[in-house]
Amino acid sequence: MELKRENWIFISIFALLLTVSAALFAPLQKNYVFINNKSDKVAAYIPMVDTAFQIKYTHSIHLSDVLESYKTLPDNTLVATELEYEDFNIGMPSDAGEGEEFVEKDGKYFIKNMERNMPEFRMLVGDVDAGLSFLIQKKELDLKATLERGTSYTFRVQRLSFFQLLKGVNIYEQ
Repeated sequence: MELKRENWIFISIFALLLTVSAALFAPLQKNYVFINNKSDKVAAYIPMVDTAFQIKYTHSIHLSDVLESYKTLPDNTLVATELEYEDFNIGMPSDAGEGEEFVEKDGKYFIKNMERNMPEFRMLVGDVDAGLSFLIQKKELDLKATLERGTSYTFRVQRLSFFQLLKGVNIYEQ
């Protein structure tokens, strides 16, 4: 039994719609993603052009720079690998953990050989005029230029669909 021409047109249109939907909503490449904790929506993202990155911020109390180094594992686990800071004051560690190395060099303190795994972490973008940057491939991205001050975000590695990419802000291209 032969299908009528109208049935073939219907099947073809249905297949086309299915293909377009899959292209729009299927997860694509991995990204570093900032999810707004109030709305649970993607606020911004950075394409994962490297598995190593750093977050640099100005400590709110002693106003000196802190540099946190991370790497990303194939299963999207984030691994804190090193911490660099200038002051021992409130909120900063005074020694290394088990298996880690504490180093003092040129007036700075380092905790090296860290292997602190986490699936994601929370980040509050303070409503103060202090630095907050994401560093990747020698490029420094100002997070306060994109993310809303006084807002909390969940940071993680996630594959985003084309549709999700349209809703968020690509910080890497700014």
